[in-house]
Amino acid sequence: MIGELTLNDIKSINVFTNIKKDTIEKLLKIGCILKLNKKQVLFYERDILENVYFLLSGKASIYKMNEFGERKVIFILNEGEIINEVFLSDVTSTVTCEAFEKSTIIKFNKKDFIDIMENDFNLVKNIIKVLEHRDRRLCRQLKNSTYIKIEKKLAAKLYRLNREFGVKKDQWYFLDVPGVTVTYLADMLGCKRETLSRAMKILQNDNLVKIEGKKIYIKPDELSLFFKN
Repeated sequence: MIGELTLNDIKSINVFTNIKKDTIEKLLKIGCILKLNKKQVLFYERDILENVYFLLSGKASIYKMNEFGERKVIFILNEGEIINEVFLSDVTSTVTCEAFEKSTIIKFNKKDFIDIMENDFNLVKNIIKVLEHRDRRLCRQLKNSTYIKIEKKLAAKLYRLNREFGVKKDQWYFLDVPGVTVTYLADMLGCKRETLSRAMKILQNDNLVKIEGKKIYIKPDELSLFFKN
């Protein structure tokens, strides 16, 4: 579904902070709105992308498939974020993007978007900041993916998810991300579901995590000490 872009939509996106008024007017002319249903794919790995996408509302999952057809989730993107930060070159996409829940996407033609960037350095700086943030996240993931027990990897991942989606409830924090199940966490860590279940059990026995129905609750401070020690 395609809709018209509005000024409030532009103001909801992080990289459009402190940009020129003229830039905003140009973006409104070239942009449009897409609606995605849960699990609907925006683009696939190895697709040639002609557009730049931003997540206006909802959440999006970025993942890769390995040679065994297993999915490795890299990020869950939140509203206000750029989706495909690599758009200056003509290389194919290295990841697949799928709607984690019902989501609204802003779409710009990448050539038009690059032309606008050339006349607004604040927009360029904002894009660079996004790239720096993604790079730090990837470095943390790399650090947590090698030579570390799976229960510590899980603790680190839950801690990180809490920073983005946690909601305090008494002494616990609820991960307000519907759909993040044991199976999905296994995809995020690149391991088997059975392995992840055993790691989750260790954290539950240490009273660091509790699961009620499909809801996951954690104690972030204690988890932080667990995976750092």
